[in-house]
Amino acid sequence: VTITDDSEDDYQYEEVSADDEFSIQEGDEDLSKALQTIQEQAEDAQILASRSALSSEKSVSELPETEDDFFCNFLVRMGMSRTLDCFQTEWYELAERGVLTAKDFGLVPTVFTRKQQLEAENMRLKKDLENYKLTANKAKDALLRMQKERDFHQMHHRRVVQEKNKLICDIKRLKTHYASYEPVLKQLTEKYQATLRQKMLISLERDIAVGQV
Repeated sequence: VTITDDSEDDYQYEEVSADDEFSIQEGDEDLSKALQTIQEQAEDAQILASRSALSSEKSVSELPETEDDFFCNFLVRMGMSRTLDCFQTEWYELAERGVLTAKDFGLVPTVFTRKQQLEAENMRLKKDLENYKLTANKAKDALLRMQKERDFHQMHHRRVVQEKNKLICDIKRLKTHYASYEPVLKQLTEKYQATLRQKMLISLERDIAVGQV
């Protein structure tokens, strides 16, 4: 690939054959090296800018509070608005009168700020713990209710199975009982047929006798 300088800022790239690769001039090589150097410098500058931004954010976040800001933030957090108004009025009045010197505007040690952060985190964790406890209690109640429903359905299923087994036993017993009546019914049927034939013979004999008379 050969780089041709058409303008000050625009560069065009054109393909060349493999036989022309060794025909690149030294000026073109210097130009490509210069472009590469500029790109590397831009990347380095971007990295340095990001590092400086991170360091500035860190330094700002680690700046300790002044004593009056610390006290005002404490009153705001506790909801003591009237005490806050009185404090600010008296504090700025003393500052304007020159009663308060530069040493009175000291910084709160980092340990107090860290203590407040830990207390806030502790309160947040306690709230999360309470929410988790409520959720766990609700899940426990739901589980107990489902277990009771499961026990009820299991008991109902056992009762239905027992009734089914009882009905099956009754059906088998009735079948056995009715099977014992089959020989008796057969004998009664044979007696009935024999009696019916005898009756027919008697009727014929009676008709013959009546005819003879």
